[in-house]
Amino acid sequence: QPLLKAKKKFEFIMETYPNTDYATDARFKIDLIIDQLAAKEMSIARFYMKTEKWIPALNRLKIVVDTYDTTIFVEEALHRLVEVYYTLGLVVEAEKYAKVLGYNYQSSEWYEKSYSVFNKMYEKNKRNRIKKLKKEKNSILKKFKSFFD
Repeated sequence: QPLLKAKKKFEFIMETYPNTDYATDARFKIDLIIDQLAAKEMSIARFYMKTEKWIPALNRLKIVVDTYDTTIFVEEALHRLVEVYYTLGLVVEAEKYAKVLGYNYQSSEWYEKSYSVFNKMYEKNKRNRIKKLKKEKNSILKKFKSFFD
């Protein structure tokens, strides 16, 4: 409630004094307030997911996606929607949100996690690829060191 009141006050400042330093500062603070509100929704959604209350979790995640779509939390919210829908057996809806996540945030770690929800072998293969790369790196390093011995 205090954040919402502060947001209204800063919006008033922006409307009343649009071309001042106060308005610039108010815009910055409104962005911070919006981030805080999105973080609160995500925290509550994670709690609902942990306690397996799927419908309230879905509602909170959708609020983040719909209302706070300019924050950094939207990527995680989309991934969590994929997880919850997949857990509930609603694969079509999970795929829909995975596609949105992939289209907008393809290089995101959350997209990779969503991909692994659908393809369980992806994580196993990823671990194997990392181990193989480390072995190759070590063998190349040993060969390089042998030149100086």
